Amino acid sequence: MSELRQRAREKVPFDDLEHGERRLLVEQLAVVRAPVLQALDGINWFKQERLTKGQLDALYVLPHFAHEVCGDGSALVRFRQWLKAEPLRPLNQWHARYASYGLPNDPGEWEPLTVGRYREHPQMILVDGYHRAVRFWSTDEPDASIAVYLPLT
Repeated sequence: MSELRQRAREKVPFDDLEHGERRLLVEQLAVVRAPVLQALDGINWFKQERLTKGQLDALYVLPHFAHEVCGDGSALVRFRQWLKAEPLRPLNQWHARYASYGLPNDPGEWEPLTVGRYREHPQMILVDGYHRAVRFWSTDEPDASIAVYLPLT
């Protein structure tokens, strides 16, 4: 595991990791983020692309986050709706919705977001990178784009 952490510090791209290293990441993801794994089920490969704010708005948030604004644990809510809606309960001050404070300068240098999908829904779902997505959404650059890993179909 320490070798994999070192590769992360060196910013080794996912595509350059060996099969065993990728497998270890998947196993660790299962331990830490079990609820999001459904959105990655059946996805074997990703491609890196850049999305605009309008394309980011076309993504849905995980039901866990949608629940914060609509109360339905199985609802699918678009990113902008989730970000702009009043939460049903107070949120932790470090919650992703408050990540626009203290913006880093260049979204072009941020780690990519990860997008998945549910087998029963064709919609793309933001799986990882909520803090970065909120920061990106809060930038003033109308033509800005952010890197994402999109599932290959």
